Amino acid sequence: MVFPMFTPDNTNMAMKYKESTTKRGEEALKKQFTKKLAKHIRKVRKEQKITQEDLAFKSGLNSAYIGHLERGVYSPTMFVIWKMAQALDVTLEEFLKGFPKK
Repeated sequence: MVFPMFTPDNTNMAMKYKESTTKRGEEALKKQFTKKLAKHIRKVRKEQKITQEDLAFKSGLNSAYIGHLERGVYSPTMFVIWKMAQALDVTLEEFLKGFPKK
């Protein structure tokens, strides 16, 4: 089984499942996933024409935390993603629509 990975310069690099189960491989996959999710969160928020502060207020999250999420510093739980979707008045499916598959 092969999982696609993207390096910082956005070149595609495949990582085999066996390699990704190592601690280093897991961390690399998590970091890449978090960066992709961060870009997606920012894109969705900007499409809704809402500021980080407004999203934070409506979702009950801290505005600094929203900034950290959008920079990929933190990886949100599904509950946090749901809270942001609710604040933007969209379903989870709509919120995640367009998230990179690879």
